[in-house]
Amino acid sequence: MELQVLIELVVGGVVLGGLYALMAFAFSLVLATTHVLNVAHGAFMVLGAALSTLLVRHLHLPLAAGLGAVFGVFLVVGWVFESTLIRPLTGRPPAQVLVGSILATFGLAIAAEALVGFYWARAIEPQPIFALELGIRSIRIGSLVISGPRALVLAFSVLAIGLLHLFLTRTRLGKEARAVAQNPVGALVIGIEPARVARTVLTLSVASSALAGAFFVVAIPLNPYDGLRLTMVAFTVAAAGGIGNLPGALGAGVGLGIAEVLTGYWAGPVWSPVTYLLLLFAALLARPAELLRRLPR
Repeated sequence: MELQVLIELVVGGVVLGGLYALMAFAFSLVLATTHVLNVAHGAFMVLGAALSTLLVRHLHLPLAAGLGAVFGVFLVVGWVFESTLIRPLTGRPPAQVLVGSILATFGLAIAAEALVGFYWARAIEPQPIFALELGIRSIRIGSLVISGPRALVLAFSVLAIGLLHLFLTRTRLGKEARAVAQNPVGALVIGIEPARVARTVLTLSVASSALAGAFFVVAIPLNPYDGLRLTMVAFTVAAAGGIGNLPGALGAGVGLGIAEVLTGYWAGPVWSPVTYLLLLFAALLARPAELLRRLPR
């Protein structure tokens, strides 16, 4: 393999891994603060990708306006999701919240996939594919050429990770979320209301997942039935990097992204999904005690 090809593959893996890290950390932060395992996490990414494709590609809105609309719409969707499906579980033992959230969000994910696939095929195009072709010029650095869409997604990932770090370390809500994730009882003692923090974190997680999905399809197309696969990828990266651990999620996400791209190049695209399953098995074998400690009982 030529060095230039290898570098381009690694850059592609870093772009993919940055998105994996973002969606995994949002997934694990919700689990750590609310005890909710949101199986519909990937479905919200797919819905965000579908809405951005509809607004930008079919209704010809400017990209910035379309992305802003996606984030705004899914803030409302996240609030409705938390109010109707998650809030009724509040006050129950953590294990019941975990099991109840899995059942409720799994049903939501299946319904969302079926409805989007059916109505998109009937109303917009027979073969539903969510993708944004922006016509951004490639960037040349010496002999290395990075496609414009990948550069845009990489810039978004770096910016989003930086903002997330600042949110967790510099804002009041971020510090409260970290406190609730570490010790809910202790947070309550010092005057933090865990229920309020959990509601806010869950709503923001849904909106940020949809926005990540909108950026995802700038580089990689999705179809309506990719939601559960993306949820499994998010869980895998969260398990490998540590629940609620941003640096760990970043490292695991980038590692998985590079592994998927290299596997697809050497063995064919059909084998790329195998990599996240292998990473999940490795994480479960290497750190079962920590995973069990962080999950609600």
